[in-house]
Amino acid sequence: MEKSSFFNSSDGDRVYDAADFASYFGKLASNGVFYATANNLQVTAGSGMMVKVAAGSAWINGYSYENTEALTLPLATADGINPRIDRVVIRWSLVNREIKLAVLTGSAVPSPVVPALTRTADTYELGIADILVPQGSAVVIADNITDTRLDTALCGLVNSLVSAVYE
Repeated sequence: MEKSSFFNSSDGDRVYDAADFASYFGKLASNGVFYATANNLQVTAGSGMMVKVAAGSAWINGYSYENTEALTLPLATADGINPRIDRVVIRWSLVNREIKLAVLTGSAVPSPVVPALTRTADTYELGIADILVPQGSAVVIADNITDTRLDTALCGLVNSLVSAVYE
């Protein structure tokens, strides 16, 4: 089947939706965070069991995300016996028609592992930070936050997929 876009409609013969535009733009830029500044969507310790995510923007599957001011996200209460690792993600949801920040709470076990990212046709997550939550902890410590924004397997930077343009 041949398909072309985007032409003006003539008597309703051309109808486009968000998926058409996302498919087009998704071919031009890779998933990831924009690197306008070094702290774009950077996760830092907040007060108590909170983390702050700096303002910034990202791109997932042809869809745009922008956080215009620092956001605070709560972490679950620490386990009294075992540590865990939580992951801060940017979650694209086709079902909910939105991109939002979220915390994946890890399992409290003697040797914790990071929660896996969901990457399906309906949900796609970019991991921007991993947070070690020691047993009995009441605060998030900066040294326990691992920035994963530059890790291309978890997040990475938005890159143009156009490597050369010729006239």
